[in-house]
Amino acid sequence: MDFGLLIKCVRKELGLSQEQLARELNISFSTVNRWENGKTNPSHMAKEIFFKFCANNNVDIKKLKKGDA
Repeated sequence: MDFGLLIKCVRKELGLSQEQLARELNISFSTVNRWENGKTNPSHMAKEIFFKFCANNNVDIKKLKKGDA
């Protein structure tokens, strides 16, 4: 699963819009949109923030990735 799809899956699981997720991560809406559409990739630090956000919201990344396989 590519990172953009992972972001979208997490966002959908939490019932968030791109704008709401952007606010939660303290980034712009357009950044989330570009990540989801594969136009840009998040930095290592941004990925760490995203994974910490997932952990804090009880989102099991491994389970989501398996669902895609």
